[in-house]
Amino acid sequence: MYLGVVTGTVVAAQKAAGLEGQKLLLVQPVDDTGRATGDLQVAVDTVQAGVGDHVYLVGSREAALALTPWFVPVDAAIVGIVDGLHAPARAADGAPEPVDDDPTVANDSAPIAAARKRPQATRKPEPRR
Repeated sequence: MYLGVVTGTVVAAQKAAGLEGQKLLLVQPVDDTGRATGDLQVAVDTVQAGVGDHVYLVGSREAALALTPWFVPVDAAIVGIVDGLHAPARAADGAPEPVDDDPTVANDSAPIAAARKRPQATRKPEPRR
């Protein structure tokens, strides 16, 4: 899934089977700051987006599954219109701040490893008589 901005429409006199009646839009892929990240592409519209809308898209097989019937010949499908976007602040060089999302690093792994060890069977000494 990736972000894009609709920049125009595409008109096709003939379409492949399964694409009849589907609206085609010209989309510029962008990153979370709005900078272009790739070439313009044609995407089938499943959510009634318009020119100037920020959208999110799926590509490849997922794009083909976004339509009915499934497996139509498309490379990109618009599956949502973005209402708002919250992105973490960026450092001065434009690189995103590192995110600590690895739970094994945040916690000490020694207790976890010890807890995963299977307890060894111990024999209790028999009482003396």
